[in-house]
Parts: sequence; C-alpha cells; structure tokens
Amino acid sequence: MHFWDGVKLIGGLAGLLALAWRGFDEISSYLRISVEVDASQIGWATVLTTVENRGLRAKSISWAFLLIGPEGEDPIKTVHILLDGLKIGHPAIHFTNDFFVLRKTVKNAIGLEQRALVPLDFYFLENVAIGDETLSYRAPINIREFPALTPFSVRFFIGDDRRLHRSTHDCFVIPSKSEVGALSAGSTD
Repeated sequence: MHFWDGVKLIGGLAGLLALAWRGFDEISSYLRISVEVDASQIGWATVLTTVENRGLRAKSISWAFLLIGPEGEDPIKTVHILLDGLKIGHPAIHFTNDFFVLRKTVKNAIGLEQRALVPLDFYFLENVAIGDETLSYRAPINIREFPALTPFSVRFFIGDDRRLHRSTHDCFVIPSKSEVGALSAGSTD
C-alpha cells in the first residue's frame, strides 16, 4: 500500500465517521430553549420563551409551561404547594420528569401562594411540530399579589411524551413601591 492510498483510506474513514456522527446527532438532539423575564411594568411581568430546532427533522412538543415560585425553592415543592392551593390531589410527582401529568391537571394558576403555573398552549396546540425554525412566545403574568423585594424564579419546561423534558430558568425581583415611585418621578416623557 502506498502512502497516498493510506491517506485516502484514513480520509474516507474520517468522512464516514463524521457522517455517522451527524446522523446520530440528528436523531438524538432535541430542541434548544430560552426564557427571559421583564418585570419592569408595575404589576406585570412578561416572560419571553424561545424554542429553536437546529436539526433537519421536525420535533414535537406535547406540553410546555412556566413555573414561577420563590427563588431557591425546589420546583417539586412549588408544584405541590400550587396543587394544594388549587385543592387538586397530588398526581405522582416526585421528579421534574413527572411534570407531564400537569398538562391534564392544571389549566392556569397565577398568584396562588405567590406561585404560578402557566401552560403555554402556543407551543403544542398551535404548532403540531417544530421544523428547522425558531418560535417565541411572550406570556404576560399578573404579579400584583407577589411581594416586592423577593426574588422569584421562572422555569420554562417543555416536553414530549417520547423524550425527557427540557427546562431553563430566569429570575426577577419586584422593586419596592418607593423604588417604583423614584423611577417614575425621574422619567421624562
């Protein structure tokens, strides 16, 4: 075997390996997600969620929601407190992978015990599957019942019945009334 034949063989094997890796990546990769909170409006927060499919195959979502609770609180505890406040029996929720049961249990719960669960139907009812695209949705959240100067986490969960869920997180702090007054007095329109 000549030197150049060996180089060609190694190059061919590297190409096959790269193709196999790309195929595996296409099958195993899911969606990229992000969440961003804006609590600058008095009494309201808006939560921008984004879902991106960088792959070539369409991906489905069976459920998507926002979970809001005190920063640092275990999301399982947040859900249990919400379900207790709604007088809904606890479905078997021991891990965040069990959150898929909430899609049939909770429609919308905002401000309950300073927590919220907000289904994002846009992702799974208005979009049957997500192709090679980026979708975003901004959800308005009434935060009038949430105390000022307390950090709150906003978790964005999405899932499909055939895969493990994905989640990401952001947080916000509601300014005190004196801070809001100072900000309003200082603005010029």
